[in-house]
Amino acid sequence: MSGRMPSSGRWSRRLAVWRPSVTSGQKGPHRRRKPAPRKGQALSRLPVYEGDFFADSVIADPLPAYRQMRDTGPIVWLPENNVWAAVAYQPCLEILRKPKLFLSGRGLSLNDEVNNILIGSTLNSDAERHRRQRSITATAIMPDALTSLAPAIERAADDVADAVCAAGRFDAVAEFASILPLSIVVDLVGLPAHGKARMLEWAAATFNLFEGFNERSRESFQGLRELRDFLNKFGKPEKMQHGGLARRIFDEAPGKGVPPEEAAQMLRDYIAPSLDTTISTAAYLAWHFADSPDQWQLVREDKSLIGNAVEEVVRLTTPIRAFSRYVAEDVEMHGVSMKQGQRVLVVYASANRDETVFPDADRFDVTRKTHRHLGFGQGPHMCMGMHLARLELNALIRAMAERVASWHLDGVPQTAMNNTIRAFSYLPMRVERA
Repeated sequence: MSGRMPSSGRWSRRLAVWRPSVTSGQKGPHRRRKPAPRKGQALSRLPVYEGDFFADSVIADPLPAYRQMRDTGPIVWLPENNVWAAVAYQPCLEILRKPKLFLSGRGLSLNDEVNNILIGSTLNSDAERHRRQRSITATAIMPDALTSLAPAIERAADDVADAVCAAGRFDAVAEFASILPLSIVVDLVGLPAHGKARMLEWAAATFNLFEGFNERSRESFQGLRELRDFLNKFGKPEKMQHGGLARRIFDEAPGKGVPPEEAAQMLRDYIAPSLDTTISTAAYLAWHFADSPDQWQLVREDKSLIGNAVEEVVRLTTPIRAFSRYVAEDVEMHGVSMKQGQRVLVVYASANRDETVFPDADRFDVTRKTHRHLGFGQGPHMCMGMHLARLELNALIRAMAERVASWHLDGVPQTAMNNTIRAFSYLPMRVERA
């Protein structure tokens, strides 16, 4: 292996597709209007949600919008976003389990120009390529492989719990939820120092670009360009930390028939999704236990509920609101006709609030049998980092349950405005020691 990354030119060409123009003042790509769902059919005859799925108001308070969409139909048309949205549990599950009909390999963004940049990672791949890549990226973070890491995670969780208990008052995002992923995952991935420092920024930029058109997407373009530059410069095995997950990609790639160019692109699988989702869920963990003190007492009294509490927090948080799929051929599903070439949003966050599957779905219940939730996805693209996330979240609840009698909101939370990730940017909390 030469160590040289052959894809640098391809990345540059792809990014040039919608580089902001200095002379024209263009800030980013324009939304391309697609035809109505069915030729000759009035939108009034379709299940339609007229709002913008990515509006600030929906990101800040999404639950009313999800309920309105589910009340409209299991799959609805979003004219503002030119996309179908599967919002009930059953169609979401069906789409995720039909990867040949609903493709990931055409990219997950609603903007095809952005997809030209993102295609190449495990997340944005299908069929044999996806299986080949996932056999490299997922194996190292399966339960058996994580056994040796568990003691370090437990110790780190104890340190976090000791620190916030000593402080009494703290920001549950910066001082509670972020500490464990940043201390464990960043070193586990093993990027060079500059990459470690920027992982959160690059992840947020990537997730914003899954919408692809609005101001947040345009502002995130610079982050994607910086990630491209980083991969061009450091996407080589000799630049990666020995024993890290990133280096392992290059070590195993030749035996799996993965060329260096493809291996370098796969680094994005560890950069984008490995931090934000766990941090988001851990912060919501604090919020839910403050909002439902009776559930915290149940966990403290019965530690066997911790694992189920983690799943319930993941269900209610659903840190990734939605990903899109490309419709590979005309299909009739749940009363609507989707045409080849259209896209459909799989709205995990709405599916996880579907009361036909989860009775009293908005209630936090640590005893709920919630294993069917879609917070980690489903099908061949099910979250490969879910086992590590569960370890971290279990450890945090266990450590806090041993020390904390109660959680309390200590101010006004602030929402992180991201097109894809549901998260707090600031969550003031106070705890009473046991």
